Amino acid sequence: MADRTFSASVRIAREPEAVFDWVADYRHVAQVLEGVERWDPLQRETRGRGARFSVSMSAVGFPLENVLVLDVWDEPRAIGWRSESGLVQQSGRWEFRARQEGTDVSLTISYTPPLGLVGQMVAGEVDSLVRGRLDHALASMKSELEDKAEA
Repeated sequence: MADRTFSASVRIAREPEAVFDWVADYRHVAQVLEGVERWDPLQRETRGRGARFSVSMSAVGFPLENVLVLDVWDEPRAIGWRSESGLVQQSGRWEFRARQEGTDVSLTISYTPPLGLVGQMVAGEVDSLVRGRLDHALASMKSELEDKAEA
């Protein structure tokens, strides 16, 4: 079965460095990304290429456990990751582009559904869930970052 890829974007009225730093703090993931139950570092280093995390999330009632590793770290332009292990292989990337009015932020996530009929059936349900979660995450992040700037 082919990979499924989803993207969402938002403009945040903050400079790219502030947005990058906020996203780079792993403690914010569960704060904005619905369904993430755990995003724990597996080593002392939590920033930069090679940082690894044990991640637990749920999608349509299925618990998903993964070890994710950061494989892109281009401060303040991009952060990317990929699965090292887990039933569902996934990858993702944050991108930050400076604009006069702030920063354009995009989040792209790709995953490969499990093979077989069950994987195909679940993929359809997961697709709409992922789309909604991406949009919600970016809206929550925008609100959090812009509210902090005003305080």
